[in-house]
Amino acid sequence: MPKKQPRNSFYFFMVDFREQQKKKGINYETMAEVAEAAGPLWRDAPPNIRAKFEEMAKKEKQKRNIPEMKFTSTGVPLSEIERQEKELRDAEEAERQDIKNMVKLKCFNGAIMQEYFYVIDVNYYCKTGSDYLIGESTVLRFNIQDGIKDHYHQILNPGHIPVGYAYDVKLGSQEIGLDMPDETTKNPREVYETLAYIVDYLKQHETNAGMPPLYTMPDKVAPVQNFILQMCAKSGEDDSIFRIYKLDTLFYTLLNGISEEGFPRESLALAELKKDAFKYTPQLGCEHHETTDKSLECTTSRTKRWAFTILDRCCLEVGVEMLPGKHVPGDFDLDSIHTFREQKKARAGPSVAASQLGAASSNTSASDINHSSFNESADSKKEKEKRTHAPLRMPKTDYSQAIRPAPELTEANFPKLSAGRGRGLAGSFNKMNISK
Repeated sequence: MPKKQPRNSFYFFMVDFREQQKKKGINYETMAEVAEAAGPLWRDAPPNIRAKFEEMAKKEKQKRNIPEMKFTSTGVPLSEIERQEKELRDAEEAERQDIKNMVKLKCFNGAIMQEYFYVIDVNYYCKTGSDYLIGESTVLRFNIQDGIKDHYHQILNPGHIPVGYAYDVKLGSQEIGLDMPDETTKNPREVYETLAYIVDYLKQHETNAGMPPLYTMPDKVAPVQNFILQMCAKSGEDDSIFRIYKLDTLFYTLLNGISEEGFPRESLALAELKKDAFKYTPQLGCEHHETTDKSLECTTSRTKRWAFTILDRCCLEVGVEMLPGKHVPGDFDLDSIHTFREQKKARAGPSVAASQLGAASSNTSASDINHSSFNESADSKKEKEKRTHAPLRMPKTDYSQAIRPAPELTEANFPKLSAGRGRGLAGSFNKMNISK
């Protein structure tokens, strides 16, 4: 026989309601009738009344040794899931507040222009359970005044491939442009050396200060955190010294801190980074990816493109002169960009609409100007090509006399069609001998 369901608080409310109605002379034969009558009263009952019967139901469960904890279908307690969600929300709020306080402080004392920001990115072959099989990493530092300072890039050999993941690793290696892991050539001290280099790289600016946070895109937070945890676990270091923050949160807070006209919403900062205006800029990747023609997937290329995107917007707001290879890619023609911007300002008329157009043009980033100037030059080139063509001459031969005149047609040329079997059939039904 199936187990009896535990009695809830509404059951004890119905029992109490039935006794009260019995004293008034109202009797109910079944509990279904009691439930129908007591339902509206239970829904409108105040919290103190509900608490009384909930306590009675709780004591009943304790007598029958029924656990109060609820579980999911996979056996995970709901309280554990709620705790993890709360920790995640608290961590995100603490991260946002930490970035906000740092930007406010640096803007207040005027050190925001020289403040270094560290960007990290990783490439992984695949995810094996809760861990990532990391194959490449890059840490890059930059500031608004000097642009990109330097970077630390490392191609890693994870060595042993977990059982059952060989095909996933093969697909991952083709996607990110890395060689397959080789256990025979793995350096046993590679993890220790990589972690030591990253720690030294982060502390080279201020040795007495704490470890600065590392910024990355939201979809790379989990792989980067797991990468740090794996290295710390193998080398016995404390992983709590590392802070992995979202790059879009930094971009949003930084631009709004140095400019009155920044991003109205944080999602726009993420959209600007995902637009990846410098995606197809050549010579940004490492030597390996440039050789294999997979520079788009290189972590060095991605970190540089992220930094260029942030600097492209921030330098314009604070009036910093952009340098090729530092604030924008090295192949950018900054003189043409400045000339284009001045021409945009000069073409703006005295009208309200024109002044707004001029203001919008002055706030245009270098990447937008580069694309706009390219499109404008292409359009002007097309117009010049159209003007060089002379109109075609009219034909001199008169073909009107050679055209045969159309014949005259009369009704005789269009005989009437003979009546088919179906025509008039409905009117001749009465003449037919059809038995009903």
